[in-house]
Amino acid sequence: MLNNMKSVHILMATYQGERYIENQILSLIGQTYTNWTLFIHDDGSVDNTMQIVRRYAAIEKRIVIIDDGIKLGQAAANFLHMLPYATADLILFCDQDDIWFESKIQCLVEAFDGVSTPQAAFCNGYAYSAERGIISDNITKTSPKSLNEQLFLNAGIQGCSMMFNKQLLDKLHQMPAEVAMHDHLITLLAISFGKLVYVNKSLMLYRQSHVGKATEDIQTDRYKRLKSIFISDIPVIDQKHFNATKAFYESFGEQLSEAQHNLFKGYFSYASSKSLVSRLSIVLKYQFKLYNSVFLLVLKTITRKPIK
Repeated sequence: MLNNMKSVHILMATYQGERYIENQILSLIGQTYTNWTLFIHDDGSVDNTMQIVRRYAAIEKRIVIIDDGIKLGQAAANFLHMLPYATADLILFCDQDDIWFESKIQCLVEAFDGVSTPQAAFCNGYAYSAERGIISDNITKTSPKSLNEQLFLNAGIQGCSMMFNKQLLDKLHQMPAEVAMHDHLITLLAISFGKLVYVNKSLMLYRQSHVGKATEDIQTDRYKRLKSIFISDIPVIDQKHFNATKAFYESFGEQLSEAQHNLFKGYFSYASSKSLVSRLSIVLKYQFKLYNSVFLLVLKTITRKPIK
């Protein structure tokens, strides 16, 4: 049976995770899809994280510890460090403190049935806190399908909800000079050179409020989200993601289509423009969107600085 199942490699970056990691490992062992290998690389934990990991690795042959002594100092860098170990048909990032429902891997694998071209797929999930329980039944606020829907998000699809195939990873011949987050990089790769597919199912508990989470907390109040557009001092474009996007363009520009070139150049022109009228014109010309809405990006453009 395993011979007919696509191989799956799961990459888990750990750090000071003793409170939650056992439950996450158990949720992986309980998956209905069984042809997986879990690679774990720790970033210098001084708690009992690795004692827990070693205990399970001793009884579960699908758990592999990458024990190279290298410390990266950041979750994103830790995930990227593990990418060379990912040689399976399909790859997943795994946060140490989430809980995956038993069908998560199976449902995401099915999104790749008959697919031989570069692709990433992602699911939804429940935002969860040990103190408050379920905070939100929706951690996925948008589903970008093209660069004009992605570039202004200042983020990628949550890495913990994402699966991508080896064909997509093979596009990453060299790492860009700057990377904001591991999931931002994979999202840009998928949208630029393949396909990004949304699996409309909630397949995990996405834990909030812990050290080392790779993505920001979920804002559950839509009114507050809209209100923040008008009162926030945060610019439209985050400098870290701008730098990473520029580095991505410099690394992969020769492989982009003319239309994609124009979208990247429009994005860069927006960031450098001192004229509000010019920035609004760029948004409308290229139909740039925020959460699938041109209108929201127009509002944000009017009320905020373009970039710091």
